[in-house]
Amino acid sequence: MRSFFRLLTPIVVLLLVMLALLLLQERKLFDVRTLVQIDPTIKTQELIDAKKYAQADEYLRYFMHYSYVQNNPKAQQQMAYIQKVRTSYTYQKNKIIQGIIEGKSDEDLGKFSALMSDFLLIGDIRDLFIEGEHYLNNKEVDHVMVALSSIGLVASASTLYSFGATTPVKGTVSFLKYAKRLGKLPPWLSKELLKESKILKETQSLSSIKRVLTPITQLYEKAGFKGALSLLWQSKNLNNLQSLATFAKRFGSASPTLLKITNNRALYYAKRTPNIDKKTFLYASTYGEEGLRGLNKLGKSTFLRRTKMAANLSKSTYKGNLDSLFDYLLKSLPSSVLIVTIILGLLYFMQRTLHVYQKIKLAT
Repeated sequence: MRSFFRLLTPIVVLLLVMLALLLLQERKLFDVRTLVQIDPTIKTQELIDAKKYAQADEYLRYFMHYSYVQNNPKAQQQMAYIQKVRTSYTYQKNKIIQGIIEGKSDEDLGKFSALMSDFLLIGDIRDLFIEGEHYLNNKEVDHVMVALSSIGLVASASTLYSFGATTPVKGTVSFLKYAKRLGKLPPWLSKELLKESKILKETQSLSSIKRVLTPITQLYEKAGFKGALSLLWQSKNLNNLQSLATFAKRFGSASPTLLKITNNRALYYAKRTPNIDKKTFLYASTYGEEGLRGLNKLGKSTFLRRTKMAANLSKSTYKGNLDSLFDYLLKSLPSSVLIVTIILGLLYFMQRTLHVYQKIKLAT
């Protein structure tokens, strides 16, 4: 029996050393211990305290698809409170009035009332009249708003003439006027609109400006009103806007929150992982930018196995699934323990080698 243990000891030590080396190599590729899922209740509470209920709802709802938030009592309380406020008569009435008077709102009802005044011919005439008064009174004129209103008038006339064929253009112009009031119109787009309005004045044709408006329309259709506003503001040029429109086509209304919680790196990783399905990509984003980096490094199956291993560990180990045990060790064992294991293992084999060498020398 004693000789059996002597034979078994070097095998066990060798296996431990090999396991430690393999774990360290895996951590070099991507260390899963860096992954921590975002707690949305902190940011949500900040938005609630600031009375930004629509933003709070959008942000928290993004994470409510996942059980770690669904089962969080604080998240449940926050969602219930947000819904109570947003569905109250007083709140909705005030938002409708805000949309009519200010021409902007953070709620859908307020946006609708603001957009309707812009979509109708009266909205463009009103804005041109306001800017005309500014000019006559030597006040600063918003030339971008003048350009948009001019484009809107041509689009309205074209819509009547073409029986609604240019309605998407008119709707996009109304959306851009809304973005301008919110200060969400990027500088590059303002310059493009001013240039296009001059062309429109000369040609009385919408052909040229459709080049600029088409990706914005796509952005609006895929990402929704709030999402389009956020993505539009982040655009750097027309090519970048088209990339954002493609991004919005893939992730829909989740696009702005996805970019926000990953420091805009979701755009980069979306290009790197074109074959990863939307559900997996969004799940990885709950770990922030590091989650998307891990998904890119490890691939879908390995990433999902390692991030969900805690819930499945006891069941998988019982079935003899060595992968789950390996993932558990990868997440749990400190690197210092692995390094010490390797050093002690090497020292053990050096001692064994020296012992055998001494025996051979004495025998000779």
